[in-house]
Amino acid sequence: MASSIVLSFVGSQDPYSEKNNEQGSIATLIRHLLDQKYSIRRVILLHTEDMLEKASDTKHWLQGKDFHIPEESIELVPVGAELSKDPVSLLLAVQEARKGLEKAIPFLSKQDRLEFNASSGTPVMKTSWSLLQAAGYAPHSSVWQVRNPREMKEGQHRVFQTNVDTLKNEFDFKVVKKQIEDYNYSGALVTLKDSNLSTNLIIALLKYGQYRLAFDFNRAFNAIQPFANLVEPEFISEISSLRQKNRIALFKEVYFKAIIKLKNQQYADFLVDVFRFQEGFLRFLVETKLGFDLPEKTTETQHFWHRLKAFDDGNLEHFLNNYKLQNGQKLRFSEGFPSRFVLIAILECYEQEFDSLLKPIEQLNEYCEQRNRCVHSFEGVSELEDGGKIIKILRDILRLKTVVPDKNPFNVINSKICDLLKEVLES
Repeated sequence: MASSIVLSFVGSQDPYSEKNNEQGSIATLIRHLLDQKYSIRRVILLHTEDMLEKASDTKHWLQGKDFHIPEESIELVPVGAELSKDPVSLLLAVQEARKGLEKAIPFLSKQDRLEFNASSGTPVMKTSWSLLQAAGYAPHSSVWQVRNPREMKEGQHRVFQTNVDTLKNEFDFKVVKKQIEDYNYSGALVTLKDSNLSTNLIIALLKYGQYRLAFDFNRAFNAIQPFANLVEPEFISEISSLRQKNRIALFKEVYFKAIIKLKNQQYADFLVDVFRFQEGFLRFLVETKLGFDLPEKTTETQHFWHRLKAFDDGNLEHFLNNYKLQNGQKLRFSEGFPSRFVLIAILECYEQEFDSLLKPIEQLNEYCEQRNRCVHSFEGVSELEDGGKIIKILRDILRLKTVVPDKNPFNVINSKICDLLKEVLES
């Protein structure tokens, strides 16, 4: 059963106001909660040195016949000496309120709520509860106000909530929106965990983006499949092609991922994707031309070279034997795994067929060498002037084999998530 934990500073009008002959705000709030069938698990009363007697009186009052709250469920918490000496310091009040919150946490279950009394204590003490709620320290909480009965107007309630959830939601929305725009899906998931903006569909889309960006296409599919009728059809069709290892779809995915890395100035990772794109595309073209796969294991290399030497009645082998690299050295082949220079040489043997692709693919060599230096020589990349040029080369290569969408699919995902978040925010 869900219960409530009440937290409050103790004020000069607790537990009973001699000014208006009424119960103070702490007793009035708890009476209201009990009347509304709230189950009070615990009451935590924070007090300054000069309010110790008021705090003790309030504890005894709550144990009385009108409340029947057990003594062990009411905790008196003296605040630090600094706040006692300076009860108008907002920073000190918030710090002490947080300490009170920490006292409550061990008693909280997932279903329980925190009830903050914002009508006792000095003005900064009253304000501190709203600040904690707005800052996200207490996602499952309510901030309560208790009106002075002599100042109430017609139609007003004595006890009412003044939650700042709307303000907190706006803060959370801005943070999550920026995280999504940066493709930081894992960070957005953490932020949403303690927010009021989360829905199952939003969580599913964030996981879809996170897994897809990590090339974990099966998990991306599993995340979004239960919501297939609520999302754009291309989300399903794209991930289905990627799960089936459609090579053109995979090349496009690497291309769009490279754009993201460049946008986020992750230049070393960007060059890794460029290398992956070039190597993968070379393999695809060569395997398509030869009609058999390149080796994946050491045990397959000897058989591969045997088949390659017999290909095209030995014309390809003859071409490779006479092939010279740009430095004038002969091309090394016929053993081990074929290098990208060997793959490029194979395509050059059939230049007329691959003429339009060879030039842009070879243009990537310089950047692939830069990637090798990053990986093998532990060199960093803090700037990359040719990023836009590289993206254009990748796009030109892709366009010779497929249609390249103008919009990055991850931006489409981001727009969908942000639209859903906005709907929750405005609801």
